Amino acid sequence: MQKSTSVNDFIGSLPKIRKRKIWNVTIDGKVVQGVSADDNREETARAYIASKYPGQDFTLKFVEWRI
Repeated sequence: MQKSTSVNDFIGSLPKIRKRKIWNVTIDGKVVQGVSADDNREETARAYIASKYPGQDFTLKFVEWRI
C-alpha cells in the first residue's frame, strides 16, 4: 500500500528557488554593468564594485528581482 502525501508536504519538499536582487552600476552617467550579491545586500554589491573600479564614483540603482 502506498503512503499518501499531502499537497503541502509535497510542495514543501521541492527545492527553494532563490531570488536575486539586481542593481545597475552607473559611472559618469553611463550604465556599465548589472551586479547582484549572493546575500542580496546592497553593501556587498557596493564592496564588489568598489574593488572592481577602484577610485571611481558610482551609483547603484535597484532594477529587479531575478530568478
